[in-house]
Amino acid sequence: MTPKFLREEAARFRGMAETSEREASKQRLLTMATDYEAKARAADEVIEPDLNAPTKAKVGKKAAASAAP
Repeated sequence: MTPKFLREEAARFRGMAETSEREASKQRLLTMATDYEAKARAADEVIEPDLNAPTKAKVGKKAAASAAP
């Protein structure tokens, strides 16, 4: 889930809480909104891998031994 999606869901839950008549439902929806906001902040901090960056090949003892004549 992307941070944008998580924030949209949080906003949706806050909107539902505003129209809720029952206090218990309102609190549950606000808790869900807070949870989604926290997940969005955590997703913002995740570093996406650069798929265009060159990768380094690791050569171990087996690869070096099989390459030797």
